[in-house]
Amino acid sequence: MLSVASVGSAGGAANYFAKDDYYLGDGPGELSEWGGRGADALGLSGNVTKEAFEGLLNSRLPDGTEVNKAANARAGVDFTFSLSKSASILALVTGDKRILEAHQQAVKQTMAWVEKNFAEARDRTRNPNGEPVRTGNLVYALFQHDTSRKLDPQSHIHVVIAAMTQTAEGKWKALWNGELWKNNTVIGSAYHAFARENMQRLGYQTEITGKHGQWEIAGVPRAVIDPFSQRRQEVLEKAKEIGVSTPQGQDRVVVNTRDAKLAVEDKEALRSGWQERAAELGFDGKDLVRDAMARAQNGREKPIGSPARVQELLEPIRAALKDYVRPADPLATNGLSRALLTPSGLRTEMAVASAVRIIGQREAAFGIHQVGKTALDLGLKGVTVDKVDARIGALLEQGQLIPGRSDRIDGVVQVVTTPEHLQQERQLLAQIDRGRNASQPIVPAADVADRLQAVAGDRSLNGEQLGAATLALSTSDRMMVVQGVAGAGKTTMIEAMANVAREEGKEVLGLAFANKMVSMLRDDAKIEAQTVSSFVNAHLRGALAGQGPNFETSKAALAGKVLVLDEASLVANEQMNNLATIANAYEVDRLVMIGDHNQLQPIDAGKAFSLIQSHDPAMARMDTSLRQKTEHMQQVATLTREGKFREAFEVLGERVQQVGKGESHVEVAADKWLALSPENRERTALYASGRVARIELNELVQDGLKTEGVLKGEGLGITTLLQVNATREELRYARTYHAGQVLDVVRNKDAGGLSRGRYEVLRTNARGEVTLRDENGKRIRFDPSRIDPQAKNDALQLSEKERIKLHEGDTIRWTATDKARDLLNSETAKVLSVSGEMVTVATARGEVIELAAGDKMLERLGLSYAINMHQAQGMTTDQGIGVMHSSERFLSNQRLTHVMATRVREDIEIVTNDKDQLIRAIERNPGDKSSALEATGDKDLRLDRGSTSPGIASALGPPRNGPVLPPELKVDLDKLPPLPGLTMESMRATPQLDLPERNIERSR
Repeated sequence: MLSVASVGSAGGAANYFAKDDYYLGDGPGELSEWGGRGADALGLSGNVTKEAFEGLLNSRLPDGTEVNKAANARAGVDFTFSLSKSASILALVTGDKRILEAHQQAVKQTMAWVEKNFAEARDRTRNPNGEPVRTGNLVYALFQHDTSRKLDPQSHIHVVIAAMTQTAEGKWKALWNGELWKNNTVIGSAYHAFARENMQRLGYQTEITGKHGQWEIAGVPRAVIDPFSQRRQEVLEKAKEIGVSTPQGQDRVVVNTRDAKLAVEDKEALRSGWQERAAELGFDGKDLVRDAMARAQNGREKPIGSPARVQELLEPIRAALKDYVRPADPLATNGLSRALLTPSGLRTEMAVASAVRIIGQREAAFGIHQVGKTALDLGLKGVTVDKVDARIGALLEQGQLIPGRSDRIDGVVQVVTTPEHLQQERQLLAQIDRGRNASQPIVPAADVADRLQAVAGDRSLNGEQLGAATLALSTSDRMMVVQGVAGAGKTTMIEAMANVAREEGKEVLGLAFANKMVSMLRDDAKIEAQTVSSFVNAHLRGALAGQGPNFETSKAALAGKVLVLDEASLVANEQMNNLATIANAYEVDRLVMIGDHNQLQPIDAGKAFSLIQSHDPAMARMDTSLRQKTEHMQQVATLTREGKFREAFEVLGERVQQVGKGESHVEVAADKWLALSPENRERTALYASGRVARIELNELVQDGLKTEGVLKGEGLGITTLLQVNATREELRYARTYHAGQVLDVVRNKDAGGLSRGRYEVLRTNARGEVTLRDENGKRIRFDPSRIDPQAKNDALQLSEKERIKLHEGDTIRWTATDKARDLLNSETAKVLSVSGEMVTVATARGEVIELAAGDKMLERLGLSYAINMHQAQGMTTDQGIGVMHSSERFLSNQRLTHVMATRVREDIEIVTNDKDQLIRAIERNPGDKSSALEATGDKDLRLDRGSTSPGIASALGPPRNGPVLPPELKVDLDKLPPLPGLTMESMRATPQLDLPERNIERSR
């Protein structure tokens, strides 16, 4: 494990460490050593002396020169690398000192990589505030300890990095440590990979235990590890007490709960005590050490074709050969050439290829170090960060990764994309170009306004609504955009526009990302609607063919159609590209894309709606929110839209509540909701930023309602299924699967040899295999690595079981769709009765449905007192209570906060653990998705945040002048090669495309 802490102020840090003797007081038997290229430049080597250490903490070089004397400057950063508990026990209790040497080596390997990639100074040549520039050198001191603060065996090494670095010109400057902090999880993954590799070279077998590559040595039982982990248990208990669940939050607990380090008078007596405790637990570890030493005789890796290597592998040959016969991978060496690679070389290629696909499913451009971390965390044997970096470099040279544009003064490239993402975005823009002036006005602009007001009736349209509907009906462009802020009355505008289109004989079809939004289009905008995925599955095959039966069927079905895509910001690049392709292929009358680029963006790769807006489409603006009914919420909505979150929180004032020490912010929020009257509960939504908080809120509210007597009866316990958030590529790794999970195979193709049906996960093994049990009780061994890495048809759906209890009166939400009974994913229902094994519910449309034992929809539901922000987008409520935690690094972001703040008409309260830290977390994290064209500098997607004056003229947006693309980016769609997975051959072979609509068939 890696924990990071600041080493005090420049003025007081040296005295603090000298007084407490924290780093230098454990005795001469423990390692102290200088490290870093900066230390070499200063002539510092060997043991760390107290005088030199204090001098560096005070920003003073050995020759007396002072560096980094700015006010409030930090003395440095403390990286603490903690060896896994099992390895510490074998080293310090059993006595395998090789482990301590291997640990030292892992830390030094990690730090060599760290200073190469993250050592930076501030350059003020172009900017008076300074810009980062890499220096490639650090000055640090290493101190090895062998006990925890509870005097358990715990080998750990402190690396204290001084706040100074030397520039290329030889000048010593203050260290700009932002990259060290920002990449602490990346550094932790690099360290764990080096440590695992070094342990494996000693002959130990390791098991991955954490998502950042944490590991333990196989064969050391948990029943031995836990009793020697008193400090860890203390941290976990404290974290639970104060409501912290994230690794980042637990790191702060580690620092903030440190007791003074206990003195060790007699280390031999301490070690004897450890051995006695281990003996009481029935463990001495000697067999593990002996077996490891025997394995270590195999020596260094040789190519698989080497006779010597074949003789050495013996039993492990099976696992090694498996890697060489995996399916062909476009991002790795294939065929006979694989035999020229060492096993670790081949695994490195596969790990990097997997990392690109894992991240690439969610992002169109991504950080180089993000690729590295993802590759390392797969835990493949022999894969270390230096090998990963070399492989990424090779992919860049081969053009299989594309470097992003660097604006840094040192030219360092930090972001990459793929040819596929670039091609996909260029195709989308080419489709927008193809639709320009390709249609006919449905109604002349001069005639639209009166007709719109006539169909609107009592709900008179304002200028922005009139302008947007006017452009949609009168433009000659096939595709047009409505950029409308939250609460601008877009649904009312859609209904009026649709009514006028119908008067002209046009059929209007609504499209949306999620079933809940589809339902809202039907109920509120009064138009027929379906999900984007179901629409694409029905019509893309023919659109790509351009002829044939499928083409003619779809062409007839879409003739005279006006397509209205709502909440367009949620649609990813691939599906938006598919929609535009269909619209042009069948020459639909209009594809109207409506949304807000400031709200939530897609789950999958890209930000297509923003990309389209940057391409100068026919676009109307609706910048005035009609939702907020109170002055302070109008202010908050405007401020969050403009990115002024600190000011928005100031307006909310005491409505942002920080809970007291020892209180749970989730419990406080639940109590606030339960304290409301029944009428106000109906008017007040509970918003949770994350899944864990949402589940806890639902349970707390349910418990409160049971206590009140609102919920009746003893209830019925049922097992529900929650889909695991895993990418297609992650489903190719056994480590994604855990005992007790449920695997549904919904396609026969690309399912790794499994037949369609349901399976229970029983266990995984070290060879990367998963043991399953089918519905007939038969056990099946499944090798997920056999799944084609290029498959995109989502043949597998992995779920976790959750046990809940339903009572009469409970509010639930469907987590899948049953089309036959019109039960839609994300829609709510009310439990009317629970009798025996029967649950009777009233749907959102008032229909009564009985769910008998065995009904599949009993598995696909959950309590719905609290909702997440993706469910909330597009919804409106009078009041709201939001739950946010400052350490939810990826959930406490600007987009989620903006959506939450703009859902309510009257008022909102936010309950958090730490108000100031939460604001800082939000300010640091925009929550933005990436664009390949933006990353390479071909497009600027920094769309304006400002508002325009209301009225038709402003709503129609600025006139289009000049070319929409530079010549080098202008694309002839007909000359583009097909995207991977979207060729006619693949379409014929695949019954449905990716992102299938999940439908649960009715049980008989």
